[in-house]
Amino acid sequence: MTPDRLPCGASVDQLIEQVADGRVGDPTPHQQSCPYCQAALAEYDRLWAPVHQLAAEPVPVPDGLLEQVLQHIRGVTRHSTYGLLPGPRGHTRIAERVIAVTARLATDRVTGVRAALTSSTATDHPVPRTIAGTVGTSVALQITLAASYGHDLHALAQRVRTAVASAIRDVTGLHAVNITVVIDDILEPEP
Repeated sequence: MTPDRLPCGASVDQLIEQVADGRVGDPTPHQQSCPYCQAALAEYDRLWAPVHQLAAEPVPVPDGLLEQVLQHIRGVTRHSTYGLLPGPRGHTRIAERVIAVTARLATDRVTGVRAALTSSTATDHPVPRTIAGTVGTSVALQITLAASYGHDLHALAQRVRTAVASAIRDVTGLHAVNITVVIDDILEPEP
């Protein structure tokens, strides 16, 4: 006999799962004739009873909670082109373009990211294309870039994700929940 099996060979974990699912009253043909399984099911059911009782207790929901949650969700969605950081004395809204520029600048500093697929009006050199979507404190980004030839592209994309997530958190206080890296071109190494 092992600790995870009864003397009859029945799995203790399966019996516990049967009890947790509330199926003690639905024994298998083996369990109907096996004293080990019958005793184990009865004991596990007795020990599991407090969990069943707790799960059966209704949870009181404060009046108006659902409406408060829905109002909060609607309020966050109302400013969906801005990251929204609530504070004790007001809110800070950060435009998606600021988030995109932050991500782009972080991407530009990653070794192996080379050319850009669009041009920035603020600089003379080409920069990667970045799209940011925000709701509340959550940000999803898509960064399209060109890499230098010879780099492990999967590792490069991971370095970009790490750098961008860190920059978004450090600069804006927002949370990057998804960063999609699109490598759209490979360029010859720089001389």
